[in-house]
Amino acid sequence: MLLLLVRKMIRFKNPYLFKMASGNYCIELTDAGTWGSFPRFAKKFVKQIEASVAKKIDGPDVRIWEIVCNGAVLNLVYDDFPNGISIEPKNKNDQQVIDELFVVIKEQSSANGI
Repeated sequence: MLLLLVRKMIRFKNPYLFKMASGNYCIELTDAGTWGSFPRFAKKFVKQIEASVAKKIDGPDVRIWEIVCNGAVLNLVYDDFPNGISIEPKNKNDQQVIDELFVVIKEQSSANGI
């Protein structure tokens, strides 16, 4: 169980789970943000979920931060088409952490979120 249950997080307007081609689910956090603003957002979000950054990958239209959260390896992703930020498991074994994160993120979502 994640320790995030009592922590105040960035509030998202309408986070949702999305089934990926792998069969795993990712959390679509927001369609706000830009390639340039992603590092500032990612740094804050990673700190809030008490994760650590293992690797950063930058492309012309995508940014991926590989992070470790509660023992799970996840990708925090900005993609410019369709524009948005998501967090996804690297493999099936890490899906439980995504599910736990989603509960916390959804509980703290707000109509005034990003």
